[in-house]
Amino acid sequence: MALWNVNIDGKDDIIYSEGALSLPGDIGSSVFATRHYYKVPYTNLGQGGISTVSGKTYHMPSWTEIHPKSTLDDIIVEKEPFQELFIEIEKRSWKYKSASSDKEYTVKEGKNGLHCDCWGYIAHRKCKHITETKELI
Repeated sequence: MALWNVNIDGKDDIIYSEGALSLPGDIGSSVFATRHYYKVPYTNLGQGGISTVSGKTYHMPSWTEIHPKSTLDDIIVEKEPFQELFIEIEKRSWKYKSASSDKEYTVKEGKNGLHCDCWGYIAHRKCKHITETKELI
């Protein structure tokens, strides 16, 4: 069971097929076919579901209208689940030279606030570098 994008002599259509795509023999001279998918935005509901409302079929919760014989195999979620948790949105950064060694520490502003790569911040979630940066901004 699959949906197909079919272009016959310049006319686009979506065709449902139980198995392999088969077209009648008396079609036009130019035929092009590809598998049809619906791309929907990511939500915390994963792939979502399919519902029929007032005679029309929709992917839920995106409310994307889909072919009446669509299944979840025809749905592609545009973004991987939890992908946003692993992307660091770096806005600004500040560098500080260590008072006791030749090391340099960096304070970065990310989507969850300020963080520093020094041991004080790693161990206790606070350090003088963060304090100094807060005074600057």
